[in-house]
Amino acid sequence: MADEFVSASGEPIKINGTFSNHTRGWIQKQFDGNLNICSDIFGSKWKKVNITQSPCPQLIAWVPKKTDFTEFVDVNDDGELKGGFSIAIFCLVLQELPFNIQPVFVPFINEAGESRGSYDELVQQIEGKNCEAVAGDITITANRTKYVDFTMPYMSSGIYMLVPAAQTWNQTLVTLLKPFTMKLWVTIILACVFIGVAVGILESRVNNPEFKVPIFQKLLMIIWFPVSTFFFNEGRIHNRFSKFVLVIWLTTIFIVMQIFTACLSSWLTVNQLQPKVPKQYHVVGYQVGSCVADFAIDREECPSFIERLVPLSSMDDYKTVLDNGTVDAIFDELAYVDIFIAKYGSNYMKVGPLAEEPGLGFAFSHGSPLQANFSRAVIKVTGSPNMTEMMKKYLRVITPFQPQVDAGSGTPQSLDVNSFFLLFISMGLATIMALIFSEISIMRTSAQIKPVVLMNMRPPAQAQMAQLDQVAT
Repeated sequence: MADEFVSASGEPIKINGTFSNHTRGWIQKQFDGNLNICSDIFGSKWKKVNITQSPCPQLIAWVPKKTDFTEFVDVNDDGELKGGFSIAIFCLVLQELPFNIQPVFVPFINEAGESRGSYDELVQQIEGKNCEAVAGDITITANRTKYVDFTMPYMSSGIYMLVPAAQTWNQTLVTLLKPFTMKLWVTIILACVFIGVAVGILESRVNNPEFKVPIFQKLLMIIWFPVSTFFFNEGRIHNRFSKFVLVIWLTTIFIVMQIFTACLSSWLTVNQLQPKVPKQYHVVGYQVGSCVADFAIDREECPSFIERLVPLSSMDDYKTVLDNGTVDAIFDELAYVDIFIAKYGSNYMKVGPLAEEPGLGFAFSHGSPLQANFSRAVIKVTGSPNMTEMMKKYLRVITPFQPQVDAGSGTPQSLDVNSFFLLFISMGLATIMALIFSEISIMRTSAQIKPVVLMNMRPPAQAQMAQLDQVAT
């Protein structure tokens, strides 16, 4: 059956379907030019400036009726199109065409205002009709290309698995080392060796017998001594500058240990969200009318898998069946999964892609004179700032230009050498200064002792004469 309308030129136009009186009148207003959906969406920003003759002055654009995910196409209960992301992109594409087209949006509904069928049936609706199109969140699939031609995709897609997020403790065999990076651990070891060498030099300059050992034992002492300073006996250290170096070392290592303890605590206690991926998909949910059911059937080798598919019509249904365990997972396209996660937060996670798809596009009949021009216009729109603006406005999800941050599943960051740069530099400078001052002190002491030694080396008579001279003076 078909309802008849009158075009702007007065010619009768038949459209497949039976509509309610309200919807029929709403569609006729578009033919008469008294209603422009694109103008209602964009307001004063909507304008048509091209005067080139169009192959289709009026384009009938079919739109799907969705019970949920109306962010893409929003047809209300009265059968009127109110907007949506896909419709906004369609209008922007119309502006990029080299000719003017008056769009007439027709909802794919019956007289009761309910959807007339699946998306596959919707695209078959325009087969062989040059001045008709499908404007909506239509996934480009090989099966649908049998009936229509698609424009370039205006949004990327892919099939993902939506599953509940499970709390897992972040503990592994190497958790103890994770607070610091490998470079930082190596730096700490080198600092330990550096302190051992410095103390060895300082003590050898004052002839400490503890350090008069064979070379291999001295090397072992250099490595072990900074560690043993936590329990050292002060009597083993003779050089006061060595004690200063050890105080600097103990202060440094105390700060490092305090920071390490705090970081290790976060690594041990933070609980991460991980996708709860089932080993077998006994029951899988999918969005009613989408192409995901075909994908699920093709993916599962078991013939009885068809009986275990659960059609879902809304995001509330998604949440309910995932929470109560009715389904093991939900297969859906990326755009819908992102909208669901944006609405319900980090209690759910996506896994995938399970399969790549060309994306979402607009459909035209085979050989339509509009398809090529629409494809070129789609490329212009997707590369413009308007695309990002529409994604923020309608989809409320992370755009490709914004980094995605998940506060619930963030892994603690390992500290690098840069975090302790000032601390290690200060320790190194203090140690070098101790070595320098130690050498200066030894040189000054040697200079003071040398005259006394020379005096003691004189013959007794000379020494006695020198003493008499001193008394006489």
